[in-house]
Amino acid sequence: MLLTSTLSTRVLDDGLEVYSFYKYSEISKLLHTKHTFIGAKIFLQLGRHAVLPFAKAFENQDIYILPIDDHVRSGYSHSAILARSISRYIKPVYGALRAKNTIRYSGQKLSVRQKNKRDFKLTCRANTDVVLIDDIVTTGNTLMEARQCCEKTNINVLFAITLADARE
Repeated sequence: MLLTSTLSTRVLDDGLEVYSFYKYSEISKLLHTKHTFIGAKIFLQLGRHAVLPFAKAFENQDIYILPIDDHVRSGYSHSAILARSISRYIKPVYGALRAKNTIRYSGQKLSVRQKNKRDFKLTCRANTDVVLIDDIVTTGNTLMEARQCCEKTNINVLFAITLADARE
């Protein structure tokens, strides 16, 4: 089976544009490797295959890629791996946007996600243009909360990138 990426755009409730490269159903099994050893290799390849060609358009621009909650779990951070996959064109800022809440949101219902905000801590210099990056957009709550956190400290979020969109 040939895995072909198709760029799609979704606008969240707060106006944030999210660019995704796959439908969730196309790569769900690959995304579920994110907390395994092989997941680091899979996420790097997905990033290089789908996101890197898109990122080329931003070469030599003064913008940064900001991985969402890049805590190291299972030996690596999947969002940091995605940021690394495009670091040739957009400079990553690792460890700058971390959730203080340690609840795992994977597979949780919307009510759980809404009741338990990530409560991001941001350590990034003000007056910076950034692109948020994560593996999947489901409800959009995580990306919108990350954007709000950035805006409170004068960081301009241009848009977000995810590998997959769960809304199909």
